[in-house]
Amino acid sequence: HIAHVIREWRRSQDLKISVAARELGVSTATWGHWEEARRTPTVSNLQLLSLYTKIPIQYFFCPHHRKCPFRRPQPGPDST
Repeated sequence: HIAHVIREWRRSQDLKISVAARELGVSTATWGHWEEARRTPTVSNLQLLSLYTKIPIQYFFCPHHRKCPFRRPQPGPDST
C-alpha cells in the first residue's frame, strides 16, 4: 500500500519522479522502486515522506482505513 500512496500523491501533485526524489533527497531509482513496490522505505524515509507529502504516517498503511485519503471505495451489494 505504501507504493500506491506515494504514486497517487506524486501524480496528484503533477510531479515527475525525478523532481519528487530530488526534493526528498533520494535518488530517482529509489523513489521509482518505492512506487513499484520493489523496495520499502526505511522508517527514517517514511518520516521524511510524511513531512514532505503532509500525509500522516498511518495513511501509508491504511488500505482499509475509513479515513485514508487514497482508499478506493469498495463496491457495495447494490453496485451492480
